[in-house]
Amino acid sequence: MELRQLECFLAVAELLHFGNAAQRLHMSQSSVSEAVRNLEHALGGALFDRSSRRVALTALGEALRQEAGPAVLRLNTAWQECRLIASGRKRELKIGFLGGGFYELHQPLVSEFTALYPGVNLEFVELTYVSHFSAITDGAVDVAFCRLPLGGEGLRRGPIVMLDQRMLCVPRDHPLAGETLISPECLAHEKLARLVPGSVSNEWSDYHFPRYTPSGRPIADGPTVRTIREAISVVTSRQGVFMITRRAQRYYDTPNIAFVPIDLPAMPSALAWRADDTRSVIADLNALLMRIAQRHGTIPPGPGLLTI
Repeated sequence: MELRQLECFLAVAELLHFGNAAQRLHMSQSSVSEAVRNLEHALGGALFDRSSRRVALTALGEALRQEAGPAVLRLNTAWQECRLIASGRKRELKIGFLGGGFYELHQPLVSEFTALYPGVNLEFVELTYVSHFSAITDGAVDVAFCRLPLGGEGLRRGPIVMLDQRMLCVPRDHPLAGETLISPECLAHEKLARLVPGSVSNEWSDYHFPRYTPSGRPIADGPTVRTIREAISVVTSRQGVFMITRRAQRYYDTPNIAFVPIDLPAMPSALAWRADDTRSVIADLNALLMRIAQRHGTIPPGPGLLTI
């Protein structure tokens, strides 16, 4: 069994298409197919059900995906870090963020982390609603500052370091604009922007883009969005409404749009990373962010103990 065979298998397991997997790996389709066949021969069973119309994982394939995926990702990460150390270059830590990211915590986080860990270079990557959690699981980022609850499998989170009032984004001349606090039951009369199906867990989607009011009244579907800017465009064009944090309101303040406090649980945020990633640098980043959050007063009472 070779690492390249596992990489070919994992690419096909994710995309469920041999041609697309070959394109991602910069290999020929025949080479990817051969690598998977050799892996199946070594294991003694089929990893995929293949037909002219679809490719699907077998039970053996799903078991291998769950066990081998994290191990291969961890091995590749270790390999890249060791190459950087050997070459004398700085190690890199890619940090994803959504919207305005860390807001007032960003500058002190960068300056203090750089002072404490001069051998590590921080790279910040803007994410979307669609890639909010998948970027962590597929290795595009090492860690991300996420809105909770966790929206993907195989992830861990740190303590909550921000807890924000939820705001409803509406046109400036909307009947609700100017209210000091509105009931979530008002959403029964609105169309709420929706996410791309399957991009996050149902739990995350229901928390941030609910389909029912607290009393059980249905909330109509607005257009599908992938980014916060797209959601703002939905409001501007009067196609629907959506919810955002009070901090994000200041970041995304837009003409002809009003942000109204809504009586729903606040939006918590924390760092998230792959459950199998046990590098000490991620634990160090978490601890530093918590200390900074405590100084800036962005954490809820009983820091990090709020469960969601």
